[in-house]
Amino acid sequence: MTLAPRSSALPFAGALVALISVLTVTLVVPTAWACEPLRGPLDAPAALVLSGGGAKGAWEAGAALAFIEGGLPVRLVAGSSAGALNAAMLADGRLDRLQALWRSVTREQVYSLRPGVFFAGLLPGWLTLLTLDAAGSLLDPAPLRTLIAGAIDFERVRASPVRLLVVTTDLARRRARLFDNATVSVEALMAASAVPGAFPPVAVDGALLVDGGLLGRAPVLEALAAGPSLGRALVLLSYAAGEAGEAPTRLRRTLEEAFEVAMVHQIERDVELARLKHPAVDVQTVSPSAPLGLRPLDFDPAAMAAALERGRDDAARCLATWRAARS
Repeated sequence: MTLAPRSSALPFAGALVALISVLTVTLVVPTAWACEPLRGPLDAPAALVLSGGGAKGAWEAGAALAFIEGGLPVRLVAGSSAGALNAAMLADGRLDRLQALWRSVTREQVYSLRPGVFFAGLLPGWLTLLTLDAAGSLLDPAPLRTLIAGAIDFERVRASPVRLLVVTTDLARRRARLFDNATVSVEALMAASAVPGAFPPVAVDGALLVDGGLLGRAPVLEALAAGPSLGRALVLLSYAAGEAGEAPTRLRRTLEEAFEVAMVHQIERDVELARLKHPAVDVQTVSPSAPLGLRPLDFDPAAMAAALERGRDDAARCLATWRAARS
């Protein structure tokens, strides 16, 4: 009597195992959900629009490298924040240097606390607030300036066949200020990365400029307005589809979550607007196939190297999917 139930349970058990196997493969094996179906020919002149996101810029650097090395005809690169640095290095053309940077850069090479900010925490009450206000920013921009100056050969950028567009924000005029191959500089890239409060505004030609992400986190509208005849714009968004944030419990996490929520929704809005304004252009978002597990300020070389490789894999998978659909 005890054998019958076991025998009748075998088909169910086998089906359950099969179902689990299918689900496991579906969840574990990378798929091509990082990109959307292609509209138009694969060889259409393309723009890469880079959104940055601090350390998450490692993923978009990997994706951009794979698209270019895979033969995508990139004619323009545009970015703000960390995306501006990536864009400038792509225009520089030494792709090995871009890859090496994201495999090795550390927090100390990007930012450090201003001494006044550190000692402000030792002061009583209102003196802390006054000291922080007088500091102008929480972080010292000197490490980032050294990093940018050593990473980019601006003469190579000026001679590059790839058009560059860097977006900053003019605080006084409350409008975007754009830089191209001819006008980009260390100061312009510093301004493009100057998140208000974190880094001080940067004076360029008498104007105080900050992070272009205030107006165009992924400057797809600016790229399509300024670019040559483009048939495609790929907006690299370093947040996986459906990726959720975390419940903030501390001030830093609250600020990070607020920043990231605003960033993602601004990019999604601008992509939809770009599709409406430029219906002849294939405007699409490319995102990671899985959450990166990186916070914007977590400049951990091992984690960024992993994000770089995932970006490469995601972009290569997109190219393979697009080519298969055209064959």
